[in-house]
Amino acid sequence: MGWDIAKSVLLLLAGLGAMMFGMQVLSENLTKASGKKLRVALSKLTSNRFKGILIGGTVTAVIHSSAATTVMVVGLVNSGILTLFQAASIIMGANIGTTVTGLMLSLQSLPITELFAALAFIGIALLLISKKTLVKVIAYILIGFGLLFVGMNVMNVSMRKIIDTAPQIRDLFWQIKNPFLLLLLGAVLTAIMQSSTTMTAILIVLSTSGLIGLESAIYVVLGMNLGTCATSLIASIGANTNSVRAAVYHLMFNLIGTIIFFSLLFITPLRTWLINSVLFGDDVSKIAYSIAIFHAIFNLVTTAILLPFLTPFVKFVTKLVPEKKSKNEDDQLRLHYIDERFLATSSIAVGECKREIAYMAERAYKNFALSIDSIINVDLSAKADFEKRETKIDFLNKEIAKYLVKLSTTSISDEDEQVIATYYHVITDLERIGDYAENIMEYTQRLKDDDSKFSPSAVEELKEMFDCITKLYLSAIQAFNGQDLNALMQAEIYEEDVDAMKDKLSAAHIERLERNECSVENGAVFLSLLNDLERIADHLFNVAKSIKEYTQGIVVQTDGVVIK
Repeated sequence: MGWDIAKSVLLLLAGLGAMMFGMQVLSENLTKASGKKLRVALSKLTSNRFKGILIGGTVTAVIHSSAATTVMVVGLVNSGILTLFQAASIIMGANIGTTVTGLMLSLQSLPITELFAALAFIGIALLLISKKTLVKVIAYILIGFGLLFVGMNVMNVSMRKIIDTAPQIRDLFWQIKNPFLLLLLGAVLTAIMQSSTTMTAILIVLSTSGLIGLESAIYVVLGMNLGTCATSLIASIGANTNSVRAAVYHLMFNLIGTIIFFSLLFITPLRTWLINSVLFGDDVSKIAYSIAIFHAIFNLVTTAILLPFLTPFVKFVTKLVPEKKSKNEDDQLRLHYIDERFLATSSIAVGECKREIAYMAERAYKNFALSIDSIINVDLSAKADFEKRETKIDFLNKEIAKYLVKLSTTSISDEDEQVIATYYHVITDLERIGDYAENIMEYTQRLKDDDSKFSPSAVEELKEMFDCITKLYLSAIQAFNGQDLNALMQAEIYEEDVDAMKDKLSAAHIERLERNECSVENGAVFLSLLNDLERIADHLFNVAKSIKEYTQGIVVQTDGVVIK
């Protein structure tokens, strides 16, 4: 008997593993298939609360994890991309979206489960006969969906064998009737596993095996909604104030919903009607989807109750969690957009990498502009700010590179893989711009040590060249941020202008040297400065040019309209 139970437990664990692996494969490939659409949806998010709910629900339905969506939202709030109000509506949507997974898992109680499980074989067959990227993604979606039901079926069969072998286990489970204990059990187990999806699967298996009744399962579901908040609370540790507020909002939203439903369930006629109504049923054939439907009703009703009070609710959370004192951003060696939390949704992570790189470009340009101002005025008063920013640029270069390595190991689309490959080169170009800006500050120090400065005509020439490089920077960033080939074409024109200007200014400066209008020492500094400016322009153009690697199928018309 003991060995029979042990074998059944091992099978139960194997089924759980197959189910969790299937869910992961399904989630990864659904995300891969819809990755760009998810990025676009988030980028177009407004203060419209209904749109936020829709996006939160859609993202969660795709990645099959409200915890992952909420963690991602905490990260987006931390980077300043989402406001707390926007995050609140997305969290509401995430709670609704996670019910899709429960409804999908409840299908295992239908007599056609074997058909769903057979999809895994169809997926394997597709992998064997085709190497096309789209077909492979579809194949993995089928494999994930099939394994999900294979795992659930194995769990069910093994659980029934355990009960048949040791019926006292069922008696032990049925003795647990205390609503508070059941709620606490659901909350603690979900918090430990950090996955309400896994807990839902286990609850459905327990219920369909006859180990737990619908009334008890309902209290466990309420606890699960509290337990899933632990993931976002953990994710907010060390984040900024708004991120903590988003996590607290998630907890309070689920807590209020739990209190409302928990209180209503103490009304005996209502509880009896709920369990015996047409939508619900305590027998084995109905209990799986009854649990899933109750979970959906809980989140829909809680959202409907709290949605009209969203604004005052957000204000209350804002007062509850006071603002931290802010510091100069260049004094803080931290990443502003990319976050470990986003690796679960790689398509979002790629978009945030672009934001972080654009932020790095801004720091590099600021230091470049400061260095030009310093050498024109032979003024090193801003050197401390320059050095802080240069330290920040070096930090961003290293940390973004590390993040890109991690991101490249996740499940990403072929297009995103191309994008990531170009990002390595872009951050190197930006880091080199920072290095050339350092060179210019060193030239300023040499002029200051010699108590010297450039002639008025040389200063005017430098200002003209700086203006041209500034236009190149703006065009390069526009091209990089928006995959704008028109901006790329404009950047190329400015880069050629800088090259021509460098030759022209070099010749003009040599003439000044021949007329003794400038010292030999100053002449050497000026010519070195021109070389550095040309190289800065080259690196900026490389940033713009990087989009050609992954921007395909685009026609640039002469009237400036870009058509995909």
